[in-house]
Amino acid sequence: MQHTTICVTGGTGFVGEEVILRLLESEYHVRALARNERSAKKLAFAKEKYHEQLEFIYGDATEPNDIIRALDGCTALIHLVGIRREEIKRTGLSYADIDLASALASTIALQKSGIKRILLLSAGAIGNSEYVRTKAKAEQAVIDAKLDWTIFRPAFIIGPGQQWPVLMGPFLWLMGLLPGKFGNTVKRSENITRERLAYDFIVALADDKYIGKILEVPELKKM
Repeated sequence: MQHTTICVTGGTGFVGEEVILRLLESEYHVRALARNERSAKKLAFAKEKYHEQLEFIYGDATEPNDIIRALDGCTALIHLVGIRREEIKRTGLSYADIDLASALASTIALQKSGIKRILLLSAGAIGNSEYVRTKAKAEQAVIDAKLDWTIFRPAFIIGPGQQWPVLMGPFLWLMGLLPGKFGNTVKRSENITRERLAYDFIVALADDKYIGKILEVPELKKM
């Protein structure tokens, strides 16, 4: 299906800024759900350059009705919402309160809006932390909703302020050469740049062959 107007939740975050910029460069119209005007200012550079293509809707990504408003006129949702550790410490909120709750809200909003396509930013299924378990529940909620989903599972994302994974890159590459389950797990843990991940969202949005796919780092690097 050809998409022209895309709803983005979590678009003012670390990955979201790059995804929205890529969408605009690819001549999509974007309706971005932002918490408030202060949050939207993070994308002021994009609004200034692509003012008619980028529209802000203010609301809460954990509230289905706010997402429904943002989805008006759209044919797909790119869901990038996630809380950072520093926000958890500052606010007392949890991964379940934001990551899972927003995914559940998205499924409800899509079902009520009659829109099927969703591209979900998850995380590498590595280890058994609360974060990984919560992301797995969010993925399952999207899958159970019988939507046209694509799930992205990056591990370490490199971008401004997130350069420390670069130091691990050579080590992970070497460990990934080992055979068996261990080597495969390490490959799924490899770095990916924010720019490359955003590019992959655009590719998957434009090609229905990615519907029903869970894309981990090895697949993302081949797109």
